[in-house]
Order: sequence, then C-alpha cells, then structure tokens
Amino acid sequence: MSSSSRTKAPTSTRTRRNYGVSSSPSKIVADLDDVLLHILSFLPIKALIKCKRVSKRWRSLITNPNFSNRIITSKHPLPISGLYLQGTRREIEYRFVSLDNDQLSLPSQLRFADHPTSIIVVQSTNGLLLCKCTCHPNHFNRNYYVYNPTTKQKTLLPPITDHVSLSLAFDPSISPHYKVFCLRKSISSVSSASSASSVSPVSSVYSVSSDLYHIEVYSSNEGPWRRVTSVPSFTLPQTLTDLSNTVFWNGAVHWFWFGPNSRDCLSFDISREEIKTLPLPYLDYQDYDETPDVGTLSFTEESRGNLHFIEVNDLGSSDLPVYEMETNSSTWSLKHHVDLEPLAAAFPEIVRTEYYTYRKIYSFSVIGFVKGETDAESYIVLHIPKMAVKYNFVSKTFKKLCSFEPSQDDDDGGDNFYGFRRSFQFIESLANV
Repeated sequence: MSSSSRTKAPTSTRTRRNYGVSSSPSKIVADLDDVLLHILSFLPIKALIKCKRVSKRWRSLITNPNFSNRIITSKHPLPISGLYLQGTRREIEYRFVSLDNDQLSLPSQLRFADHPTSIIVVQSTNGLLLCKCTCHPNHFNRNYYVYNPTTKQKTLLPPITDHVSLSLAFDPSISPHYKVFCLRKSISSVSSASSASSVSPVSSVYSVSSDLYHIEVYSSNEGPWRRVTSVPSFTLPQTLTDLSNTVFWNGAVHWFWFGPNSRDCLSFDISREEIKTLPLPYLDYQDYDETPDVGTLSFTEESRGNLHFIEVNDLGSSDLPVYEMETNSSTWSLKHHVDLEPLAAAFPEIVRTEYYTYRKIYSFSVIGFVKGETDAESYIVLHIPKMAVKYNFVSKTFKKLCSFEPSQDDDDGGDNFYGFRRSFQFIESLANV
C-alpha cells in the first residue's frame, strides 16, 4: 500500500497523543484544584506563605477562607515560632526571638504601611495580635486593630471610649471568627457596700468603689460593639491601677492584676456569659507580714490549652516555681521547679549584688513558656543580661537562643534584665481577620 493511501488517525487520537507529550504530570495535577489543595494541606504554614507567590491562582486558593480555616483546624494547636519582646525606650521597639532557629535578635518597629506611627501590641492569641496605634494630631486618641503578622492582614475595630482594658478571644478549633471584649466604665452610682453587693456577685469580693464597670463585645462576624446584658455592672478594687495583663484561655478571657492588697483574676466565660474570680496560687510569702521584693516579677501565659503562672518574690532565691492549671481543672498545681544555680554557673552575669542590701540576687525575667506535646519537650524562656535562654524542665538543660545587641537608642546593650516589659507569642497562621 502506498503512503498516500494510508488511513489517517482520528483527530481525537492525535490530540490525546499531543496532550500527553506536551503536558507534564505536574501541569495536569496543577490544573486540578482539589488535588492541588490536598497536596498543599500537608505543607507547613511557612511553606504555604511562600507558595502564594507561585501564581495568582495559587494565591487565590491558599487565601480562600474555606482552605485557610481547614488548615488552621487540622494543625491546631499551632506551634509557637517566636516571641515579640517590647522594649522600655520611649520609641516603641520590639525584638523578635526565634524559637525555631538560632539567629540574632534584631530590634524592629512594628508598623502598618498606611499608618504613620508604630503599633503597640496589647495581646497575642493563637496567631492574631490585638494592637493599638496613636492617632495624629491627638496622641491620646487610639485606633485598635486585630492583626495577623503572618499574612499582614488587619481589621480596624470600631471606636470605643472610657474603656479600661480590651481582650482578644480566638479559638480556631471552634470557630474561624474572633471576638474582642471590652471592660468599660459605666456610671458612678455605688456609694455603699450594700449597693455594691447588689450589683454583681463579683463586687462583694472587693472593696467598695464609686465606679461601675460592664463588658461589651465586638465580633468579627456580627459587627459592632454591643453590651453583654446578661452580666450586671460590677465594681473593681480601688487600688487597681493596671489591667493590661490579659489572657484568653479555656473559653474565657482573664484580666490579671497585682496590687498592694490584691492578687486576683477577673474571668469572663464567653459561652455562658458569666463573670467570676479565678483564684491564683497560694504562695508561702502570704503567711508573713513582710512585703515581697520591690522587683517582684509575675508571668501568666497559655500554652497548648493549659494556663501557667509564675511569680518571683525573692530575687535571692535560686528556685523558680511554675504553676499550671489544666483545662478540666479549677485548681493550680505546682508543675515544675527551675533551679537557677546551673544557669548561673554557665552565665555568671545573671548573679549580681543588690545595691542597698549587698545580698546575692538573680537578674532575669520570664518572657515565655512553651508546653510541648510531652513534658520532655516543654521549656521556659528567660531573659538574662544581654541574651535569651531556654530551660528544659525535664532534662534540666539550657540553651542560649540569641544575644540582645544594642540598638541605636539602647545604651546599655540590653544589660537591664527588666529591659522588656511584655512578651507576646508569634504563631504562624492563615487566619482571616
């Protein structure tokens, strides 16, 4: 048979052959959204952030709320990647300490691209930050934001005045939506102990105050501030000066305060909309009339569903007790002891002489607590002069995480062991705000 009389292959066959030659398996897979999303779901958050740069289509798939919510839920609880440490200088400055890799702790100013002033972190919760910024020209005005430092997304909260403290609540294993609770001053009408006790069961615990307070809530899916009407107005201690230490744990927001005559925690259960006081650990020094050291340190933090409390009242003691409250418990247990003596042997700069008593004291601050999947993986992060170190509770070993190099305005090179007032967890997350 001549070549001219050969029967040609059907067009569909030729098309299939050409498709098989010109299209690689990777391209075919990339064209199937379901398969691609399944593959992407196995990647860590950090890798997913980089994958958004591959193409507009990949970015659209990864930033889709359905996908990001699925990732957050499947990987919960997300690991703590690092800590933001707030400086003491007039210019708001943070240093970032990585818990994943050894690297230099660099000073930085957290800013939004469209805002002229630095942001101040108020609270960190499961990958989201509650922040505030001053507003020009009146620096007493504040804008409050919920910010995801991983995705750089932010939401401006509606304005609110006469507030004492704000607290962020976000549990991605339960809901992709977050809430912000506001402890707000009401009217001044309480003038006697009897009237105070009739306002709220919580009020009877405290000394009488002329001010009443209530709680308001903003929800990311429901909108503007509303008053929580199921909670009656209540009073707070007259000696109360600071409620900035707030923690979200076990479905409730907690406001901690430590005053001359009070050590309390105000707890608001979100689902039940109930307010109560949470007891703090009973410490030995409370048996004595002597007041704690001037430099008393306290630290409260949530990690992997448990609440942790640390308080230092004797800077001359090498023993650092760590208390823990589990989700299904209402009492504190003494979970760990940190012995500072081995740490002092390796880093002698931690030991100093108190200038007015000449006694030996330990110079440190607690800046982080990381609970691992097992106790053997759990550790505490301490700020000692010029560096941050982590101490493993079970192995009793420690490791230097980073050095605190001096910044432009830091003339002591991070030598002040109270150099960071607050620390905030950094958790990589795709949560939408």
